[in-house]
Formats: sequence, C-alpha cells, structure tokens
Amino acid sequence: MKKTLLILGAAALLLCASCKKEKNCRCSVVGSQIVRIVTITNGSCDMIHHASYHDALDTLFTDYLLCTDYPFEADSLLVNK
Repeated sequence: MKKTLLILGAAALLLCASCKKEKNCRCSVVGSQIVRIVTITNGSCDMIHHASYHDALDTLFTDYLLCTDYPFEADSLLVNK
C-alpha cells in the first residue's frame, strides 16, 4: 500500500513539474513608445533584455527591451461596443 502511494505521489510530482505555465511579459522598447507583449514558458520577465525579429525584407532587427510581468489596470478594462 505504501509503495503504491509513493509511486502515485512521484507520478503526480512529475506531472506537475512537466506542466509549463506561460507568462505574458509587457516589454517597452528602449528609445521608443512601442510596447511589445512577449510570452515565455519559464524564467522571469526581468531577464528579457532584447528581441530579434525579421521585417518584410528579411532584415534582422534587434530591439532592446525593459520587461515586467506587473499587472496594469489597462489590461483589465472592458470596452463596450
């Protein structure tokens, strides 16, 4: 009985550890008024410092970012149409 409970407990811990929760980070581009939303699966939003992307001409650009996961009031506003 104890072995079964131990095995079930270990399986539950593995299941919990394998589930990844996504986190949305709000990032401002340094020197601009652009705000980017970056979704990460692990780590901290504070650790994101740059993002690279390609434009329509396949040119590689890099934005330097300041990111946070702080919940802003504007994120919870509802717009009635």
